[in-house]
Amino acid sequence: MTKTVVVEIEFNNRSNRGGVYRIGLTPQWIKYRMAVFMKYTLQSLLKQTNRNFHVFIRYTERTEGIIRAELRKYPALPAHIRFVADKKYEDKLRLTVGSSPSFYLVRLDCDDTYHHTFISQLHKFKPKPSTRALINQDGYIYDSIRHRVATVSKSSPPFYTWIYNSEQYFGGFRYKTVDGHSGVIKHKHEVLTTGGKRNYMVVVHNRNTLNQRLLKQTNFVANRAKVDSIIRKYI
Repeated sequence: MTKTVVVEIEFNNRSNRGGVYRIGLTPQWIKYRMAVFMKYTLQSLLKQTNRNFHVFIRYTERTEGIIRAELRKYPALPAHIRFVADKKYEDKLRLTVGSSPSFYLVRLDCDDTYHHTFISQLHKFKPKPSTRALINQDGYIYDSIRHRVATVSKSSPPFYTWIYNSEQYFGGFRYKTVDGHSGVIKHKHEVLTTGGKRNYMVVVHNRNTLNQRLLKQTNFVANRAKVDSIIRKYI
């Protein structure tokens, strides 16, 4: 049976939690992050060599009007890539998964990217029956301000795919991680290393402050031709 692959992207659906996330309720933040999403993350999704996947970008209902107003400034998204109000997400996901006994739930931030063959790799990969997660350990950092790239490798970065039994998932079951993304590797997993590809690219831009520390890498390549040849595989 063909795999059901779903890419889940959190846009500003955490904003209702308060604290630092409340910035995601502001028109300024939404406008800027939408531009980043359209320039990088969306291009990565559109560039996938296998189009057999679905994307849900989750937003909080409180910002519905602002989200829709911003979306109207850009070309219409293809049918398989949708912004969805957070309260409607699970129902939309259930309809998408349909009768599939299991599905792949891919994690991606709204300002990062995957290699253009990533979805194809997921469809071709045959995990062990006990595998819960597929982890991408090798990737790139793209300094979009200085147009340079550096390689990065982490044992359990935030670029992974959960494999869920559909009945269990929609019955409320979720895999738990104590240490956030770094805890995914503690589950039964396999590392996705198809053809030795670096499967993800973290985009560092002006306002993703948590990633500014990545610019301390010492192995950045700034040669324009080399940088262009690398990022063409992602955006």
